[in-house]
Amino acid sequence: MTTVNVMRKRSDRVMPNMRFQFDYWLLLAIAGLLVVGMLMVYSTTFDYGILFKDEATYYIKRQAVAMLLGLAAIVVIMQFDYHLLRRFSVPFLAFTLVALFFLLFFGEAIFGARRGLMEGSYQPSEVAKLTTILYISHWLSTKGERIKKLTYGLIPFSIITGVVCALIVRQPDLSTAVLIALVSFTLFFVAGADWRQFGLAGLLGGTAFTFLVLTLPHARNRVDDFTVTLRDPEQAGWHVRQSLIALGRGGWTGVGLGESTQKFGPLPAAHTDGVFAVLGEELGLLGALFVIGLLALLVWRGVRAAQQARDSYGFLLALGITCWLAYQALINIAVITAVIPFTGIPLPFLSYGGSSLLFSLIGAGILLNISRDAAMSRRIQPPMPQPVKKA
Repeated sequence: MTTVNVMRKRSDRVMPNMRFQFDYWLLLAIAGLLVVGMLMVYSTTFDYGILFKDEATYYIKRQAVAMLLGLAAIVVIMQFDYHLLRRFSVPFLAFTLVALFFLLFFGEAIFGARRGLMEGSYQPSEVAKLTTILYISHWLSTKGERIKKLTYGLIPFSIITGVVCALIVRQPDLSTAVLIALVSFTLFFVAGADWRQFGLAGLLGGTAFTFLVLTLPHARNRVDDFTVTLRDPEQAGWHVRQSLIALGRGGWTGVGLGESTQKFGPLPAAHTDGVFAVLGEELGLLGALFVIGLLALLVWRGVRAAQQARDSYGFLLALGITCWLAYQALINIAVITAVIPFTGIPLPFLSYGGSSLLFSLIGAGILLNISRDAAMSRRIQPPMPQPVKKA
């Protein structure tokens, strides 16, 4: 019997047992975040539903649809080898760029920004977070040591990332552009860029960010408000003050699920950017720490999946998705706790928003796929060669 046939028979014995093999810690983190997220979405939107849609469950139903679509996407993703995504990374990114460009002219302006289509239910910037990671991971995994060369590494990397970020900044949405740049920059460094490129990329990125902050009025105002807050906390901006009031009211155990008062007007965007403040008010410091623990568990399992991936593409893809979710959660929580200047970015799995939840779940599904693939590759080992017996 040939070696190939032996391996096929061994894989046939393993696959039925491995077909539904999951990283159960990662599943636990995702499930916990979804449960808390749905509770917080209903708590922060039932009054909006009554006031604007004459139905308390209007928004939670929309969020539930996005969640079900995301869970269905996970089931589909688990049916194929994640390496298949390589073939579609270029068309996915091209489609995203077209959607971002289309949005600038035909998007619906809300509070001065064009970020969504179809009444805001489709946000191309949320898609861009995932498709950029898919493309960058594929591109970097094919370069090898050539990534250290300027013409193969920093220059094309800067063009790819710069085009995506520039289209998002034009909405304007500086926070999402910074998030994508940070994740891409992390992957570029981990993929093998030398320290000179690392330093030059950091200098270029920092210069571009400083220029945008100084030239975009809303960004400049938020930085000015933050510096004022550092000198005198009582002069903090309205959003920051209301977030801190909500966290302070919560104490250790919170005022009770659904009992927040800040969400009824004083706290802007309580169901999206400010959901962590409402969480702290209703569930207290212990509830906030519980959610942070679930996010930390997700990050730990994501990094572990990256470390155990059987090739560089799987490693970069898993690490990119993990950094995306981790950085986004970190930025949101830092804003709510007044650690960094205010910026609008949703908390993964908890904030209201169909596009954000759907693509966060798709990213989590890819992590589960990579983790299972690593487990299968460890169990399916080629047979040891047998010595040939002499006649």
